[in-house]
Amino acid sequence: MTSPAIAATAVAAVRSPFGSAPPLLALLALLACYPVSMLLPRTWGWENGVLEVLQVLVLLASAVLALRAWRRDRPLPLAGLALCTAPVWLLLAARELSWGAVFAAPLAFGEHGPVFSSKLLWYKPLVAPLAGLVLALVLLQLWRRRLDRPLRRLVRAGGMPWLALALALLAEAGSSCAEGRLGCGFMAQLPHAMVFEELIELLAYLALVLAQAKLFGHCAATAAAPAFRAPVDAAP
Repeated sequence: MTSPAIAATAVAAVRSPFGSAPPLLALLALLACYPVSMLLPRTWGWENGVLEVLQVLVLLASAVLALRAWRRDRPLPLAGLALCTAPVWLLLAARELSWGAVFAAPLAFGEHGPVFSSKLLWYKPLVAPLAGLVLALVLLQLWRRRLDRPLRRLVRAGGMPWLALALALLAEAGSSCAEGRLGCGFMAQLPHAMVFEELIELLAYLALVLAQAKLFGHCAATAAAPAFRAPVDAAP
């Protein structure tokens, strides 16, 4: 049985305003990215710049929060999902760090800031196989624990953070446009395109963190509901 302390924490997480941000506020945050990017220094959009460092911090914090959710909710069916998401966050953080290349001296320094390349890393040939192995292990755990079943129940119960997921998808599309992909070549020529790209990517990661918080909070609250009802049901 889930303890009242765990259940109360879970219910609070579901009711958190960060987990259920109004659609208008989320849309305004997305639309504000470009005007805000024009106010920020262009150096913030450089490789290993301020915004990219913030992205890495968000990703690392997300991994820690996932592990905390796993430790807290281990009796619950979706605790395994929290454990599986942690290595994914770490892989994303490693990718933002160019697999460690940013810790070496830059190869060049130009108008768009320092240039780093992971191709020169001695362990670069091992990166793709190791990342593939980690993802394969994650998928294996998802299959072994049959986490698709509680996820389907969560969808039926209305617990999926669709708004946060949609915001993350739109933000990632905006980031791709800023890189000149998705047929948005003109975006890459804008003066603050790099700042806009990094800023909106930061927003995408934040949206995924909110989605994670609401997902795990809803799972814990749903599983804890019987614990709250038990004393009442048992009363004469």
